[in-house]
Amino acid sequence: MELHLVGGFLGSGKTTAILEAARQLMDEGQRVGIITNEQGRHLVDTAFFRSSGIPALEVTGGCICCNLDDFEDRISEITSKFDPQVLFAESVGSCADLVATVIKPLSDYHKTSAHPASLSVFSDSRMLLRYLRGMELPFSEGVIYIFEKQIEEARLLIANKIDLLTSKDAQDLVSLAERRYPDKQIHTQNSLVPAEVAEWLSQIRSLSQSSPKISLDINYDIYAEGESRFTWVDREYKINFSKSENIKMIADWVNLIVHKLESKKYKIAHLKFLIDASSDNLKFNLTNQDNLAEKIFSLRIQLDQFKYKVFNMTFNLMVEGDFKKVDTIVDDVFQNANLERRVSIKEIERFSRTPSYPNPTKRIE
Repeated sequence: MELHLVGGFLGSGKTTAILEAARQLMDEGQRVGIITNEQGRHLVDTAFFRSSGIPALEVTGGCICCNLDDFEDRISEITSKFDPQVLFAESVGSCADLVATVIKPLSDYHKTSAHPASLSVFSDSRMLLRYLRGMELPFSEGVIYIFEKQIEEARLLIANKIDLLTSKDAQDLVSLAERRYPDKQIHTQNSLVPAEVAEWLSQIRSLSQSSPKISLDINYDIYAEGESRFTWVDREYKINFSKSENIKMIADWVNLIVHKLESKKYKIAHLKFLIDASSDNLKFNLTNQDNLAEKIFSLRIQLDQFKYKVFNMTFNLMVEGDFKKVDTIVDDVFQNANLERRVSIKEIERFSRTPSYPNPTKRIE
């Protein structure tokens, strides 16, 4: 069984690419599985993959590096249940050091049937271009260190969301990246275009591609300091609107949460949610590189077409900011919305955390 690891920073579009790649393989008659990974417990991505008819399991509450035994158990479980020929594993967006802590241990100890075949590292093209140009990034130094180490570890670097750059900026990105990283294969991609995902899929499955073997030189104290700045907020709600047209209120909630976070100078890495009405679903994503007004406008259109009054919502937020204050902001917005006569919101599950010091299960130099 081929195991393709997909790493990269929060909001870089890993899930979208994996979904399209999985669909293409399944259309060819191949069995595919996906293992998602997050610091939280109630994952939008897992629910989204399952709603799309793709077998998906998850490693929650920390990165696969520090939960390798759990990761191996999920590989064994998905193998016994679905027997996939190709398995994708998506790592936490704040995770680095995958060669030493995942690829080498899996390759050396052979506890599972999964063979680490490739590692792709994704980056939002807009953020990568700002970094390559020496411009300021919207995160602290510790967080940027993680971003840098993810890229350093890559043999195959995917500059994703390339369609969001002008043609000139896209050319500059490739030129700067090739000059900065002559040892890496640079692939630009819009993961909403099947042909471009097909090219990436061909690259990771080709005989010329193999998983990297050089362990990263990484300072775990700086790595830990960067991760500790994040607050992860997960919620599951049962939502009941009095009228289907009132669902557009969700856009107001998102807008309010973002503005409250921005007023505290907190940096959103990724805000996403999935609303699931059994027969249909809607997924929303927002990153620090996005234009809020444009995203909210698009969300209102999507919500206007989603003609349901009762559904479940899985809500995930990853933000660089104070744990208690971030948690309170999210709860206040949903609790105040619940006071409206037009909607009833019942909290089903909740989980919030700040990552602890990374402690890999195994690390091989």
